[in-house]
Amino acid sequence: MTAATALPATLDPAGLAVFSALAAEAGRCFGAAFTPRGSDRLLAAALARQEKLGLAGLAAYGESLRADPGEWSRLWPLALPDGGAFFQPAPQFEAAGAVLREWAVGAPERTLRVLALGCGAFETISLAILLEEAGFRHKNWRVEICGLDLNPEAAARAEAGFFRPREVSMTPARRQKWFVPRAGGLVFKAALAPPVTLAEGNAYAPETWPWPAASFDLIFCRGLTFEAPPEAPGRLAEILLAALAPDGFLFTAPGEFLPDVSGDLRLEERAGVTWYRRGFRRVKANLFHQPRRAKKEAEPAREAGAAEGVLPAEGAILEAERLLAAGRPDEARELAGGVMLDFMLRGRQPWAAWAFMSRWEAALGRRPGLSPTL
Repeated sequence: MTAATALPATLDPAGLAVFSALAAEAGRCFGAAFTPRGSDRLLAAALARQEKLGLAGLAAYGESLRADPGEWSRLWPLALPDGGAFFQPAPQFEAAGAVLREWAVGAPERTLRVLALGCGAFETISLAILLEEAGFRHKNWRVEICGLDLNPEAAARAEAGFFRPREVSMTPARRQKWFVPRAGGLVFKAALAPPVTLAEGNAYAPETWPWPAASFDLIFCRGLTFEAPPEAPGRLAEILLAALAPDGFLFTAPGEFLPDVSGDLRLEERAGVTWYRRGFRRVKANLFHQPRRAKKEAEPAREAGAAEGVLPAEGAILEAERLLAAGRPDEARELAGGVMLDFMLRGRQPWAAWAFMSRWEAALGRRPGLSPTL
């Protein structure tokens, strides 16, 4: 991937030219793409390093980068966001734990390999806690967790396992079990969890990964396409398919969808959380584990919707609204979920179904689901 052309509007023409060259060089060095927000972060980082080094301008800083390649390792952490938190969003981790426990029942070998791309400081530790609490190691499974991040400081923080108390937001019991107070912070008890291997690298350059031949049963790859050029999702899908085990699972960020470049990725959903599964295994007919409503209850509404010029999917959502209002939330969710799954399997976005799921959760007093922003 190359750097995008989005440039900060706060620079004069000469500054823009210098920054353009800097962004292009960063793209060549790190395979990064800079959209407007990414460009602003890169500029702020470059200006901060320029001031710290006492240089006269960006041009001088560009010269220092060429003279000292090690300066990139000092610039890059400042240009990348280091946000995040443990187990966020929580429903995704809950869903990942559930599908892995179900998968483990029929797994051909007792080895579980997990990869977190763009893992930051929190994701690999969250996955380690999740898998340990799921009991895999106690059942004689060999668990391997690998984390890759372009930001060396994020990977270093995860490896050190030291966090400020406000960063460890979880139940008191879990915090006490997994962290020990030390020097004004909390240190992760890594010895209690499956081993984690961390590396600095670019998710879009798999030839540089330290696990070239690995086949992963679970991949967390979240948010890597949100600030990337249009070709990024397709390229990322190819990379992930090459790394995913034949019956593996792939979690992207809420609202982040990948093109199925090979026809080998199937979207699955549970309780508002979506993920991809590799292979053509048939999806359960009753995805929500609830008794199916007899078809004759839904047919009149769908026929009426068709007579009024309403699309079948829209008619189904209207019927779901009626069922919810009538105090039959399970049936309403099943009907809307069927619309959602049908749209996803055809590669279309089920916006009306997503919106209904949000209303369904609000009606039941539940926290908002993981639907895309509408």
